[in-house]
Parts: sequence; structure tokens; C-alpha cells
Amino acid sequence: MLIESVNIRSVRVQDLELLISWRSNPEIYEQFKEQDSALNWEEHISWFASRDEDRHDYIIEYKGRRVGSVYIDEDRNVGVYVGETALHSKGIGTYAINWAVKNFDKPLYAEIRADNKPSQAAFEKCGFEEENRENDWIKYRLGGK
Repeated sequence: MLIESVNIRSVRVQDLELLISWRSNPEIYEQFKEQDSALNWEEHISWFASRDEDRHDYIIEYKGRRVGSVYIDEDRNVGVYVGETALHSKGIGTYAINWAVKNFDKPLYAEIRADNKPSQAAFEKCGFEEENRENDWIKYRLGGK
């Protein structure tokens, strides 16, 4: 994968339909801590309009196509997913995590399912270290005390 082929930009209202499609795919949302079913359109729109001002949501583009999302929330948690499942394990998620690391102050955190080895490896490649485990989740940290 060529780094020049990846672009990260802010989420726009026009992206919401694609985001809900990705986030309503069980293969994607089974990795989310606070979602266990498909999303409701009205709730999705309401959530987007009322997000905390310290939350930052971005679209990952690969070769000009929207393929995933990366965010940093108000608690400095970084989340990333590649919604185009055919592009999993191509380094796109790792690129997005590195982008977040370079563009946001530390410390940064991530919570990853204990059985999600690819996501753990991507965050570890970007310098995140395991902080603790709770049930099926591993909390990672980068920087700070």
C-alpha cells in the first residue's frame, strides 16, 4: 500500500449514510464496545449533531474512495475501523492510527477486544502499550503517565 494513496479528512454530513452502513455491519460492530446491533438512522443523525466539541471524526480515503473512519473522542480514545472489509489487513488502519498519533497531543488511549489481534497489532506498531485488561477488553495507552 502506498502512503500517498491514503487521505484522512473530517467527516461531512454526506458521509453519514456510508458510516451507518459500515457501523451496521455485524462484522464491524462486533468489535465496538458500546454497540451490539445495527444503528437507527434518526439516532445516528442525532448523535452526529450533538457530538461533544472535543470529539473529532474523520473519513479514511484510499485511492480516492471512502473506506473507513478514525476518531479521537473527548476522553482521548482513538478508534479506527476499515468499513470496506476487502481492505482489512492492508495497513490502512495502521496508517490512520499513526496519523492520529502525529496530529493529537498525548496521552492517547484505545480499548480493544481481547480477541481482536489485528487491531492490537496495529496499535502496538504505532507505539501504544497495554495498560490493563478488564473482562474481554484491553486498555492501551500512548504517552503521558
